[in-house]
Amino acid sequence: MIERLRTRAQFLFVRRGKKAVRPAVIVEARRRAPDGPAGAGFTATAKIGGAVVRNRARRRLREAVRALLPRHGLPGVDYVFVARAQTPDAPWPALLDDVGNALISVRAELGADRPA
Repeated sequence: MIERLRTRAQFLFVRRGKKAVRPAVIVEARRRAPDGPAGAGFTATAKIGGAVVRNRARRRLREAVRALLPRHGLPGVDYVFVARAQTPDAPWPALLDDVGNALISVRAELGADRPA
């Protein structure tokens, strides 16, 4: 199960964690609890376009995360997915690759920080 991040405080908490930057997405992650459901939040700034473009970018990220987070995410970790300029128009396989690679990267970094 994936919980949605909704409040500014949740997004700011994750911001102080690990980060992976790819051409179509930025993934930020921070451990919230030793276990439990993963959390996911999505954001797109006005720099990538108007409301229609930002909504499309967030929808595409949500679908990519729905497919990849159960496989590559860690329990008890909150993730924020930040849309970039390429997100709305990136080919679907390229977007999946970027999200998957970023999740694998932050998983490796967070795995080293895991409390015993």
